[in-house]
Amino acid sequence: RERTRASWPLAALPPRPSPSRMRSVLLAALFAGAEALAGAARAPALARGGAPAMAAVPVAKFDGAAAGEEAVELRVAKAGAYLVHRKVVAEQANMRLGTAKAKTRMEVRGGGRKPYQQKGTGRARRGSSRSPLLVGGGVSFGPRGVGKARYALKMNKKEKRLAISTALMSAVGKMTVVEDLDTHFAAPKTKDMKAFLERVDVDTDGRQSTLILTKDRHENTYLSARNIPYLTLSTLDNINARDILKAKKVLVASSALAEIKDRYSA
Repeated sequence: RERTRASWPLAALPPRPSPSRMRSVLLAALFAGAEALAGAARAPALARGGAPAMAAVPVAKFDGAAAGEEAVELRVAKAGAYLVHRKVVAEQANMRLGTAKAKTRMEVRGGGRKPYQQKGTGRARRGSSRSPLLVGGGVSFGPRGVGKARYALKMNKKEKRLAISTALMSAVGKMTVVEDLDTHFAAPKTKDMKAFLERVDVDTDGRQSTLILTKDRHENTYLSARNIPYLTLSTLDNINARDILKAKKVLVASSALAEIKDRYSA
């Protein structure tokens, strides 16, 4: 059993630090902490976008033959799933037209006459049959049809670009680089577009969602692709994270890939 300090012999007691010694130790620790904080403040801040990631993407010709690989290195967010999720939610919210509108008790037709007398019925007093408490009455705090502003969500420009870059890097496993399609569609021909998709291993008969990214809009290419189900043809001006994540196969034109590298690379 341990003895208490009072029962120890005087020779065995550990020496007590003097108040001045304790003050000097505390001041030294305080200065050391302040120096560490100052050093952290002077250190260069890490980029919020995270480190760039690199991957090799297969390249295919218009006839479907393999033409090697191309390296893709784009910026990836540290909290990629969180940022891309915010981008998708914002895109879906901004797609809503906001035209839903419910009528209030003032706008519902009828209800001008008092349903029954004020007293003597034993029921709650009513002044109109279009009260929000009654079936057929108005709606309290319903949508008012103010348009897109009711549901619109805002993201910062740099966050949008980083979310798109992260989504593109997450799709490199299902991505293929192809030749520019503008020169191969002199006239709108859905049959030629379907044959091209089959040559690059796209299941056009099944429900395999496919995304084709081009740099600019080409009318014949667009008309050739619009009647094929589960196929989305998009330009870089209209690129969005929702289509990238939904697609099972992503085909990127060579000119579009060069623009993507220039826009989203490190």
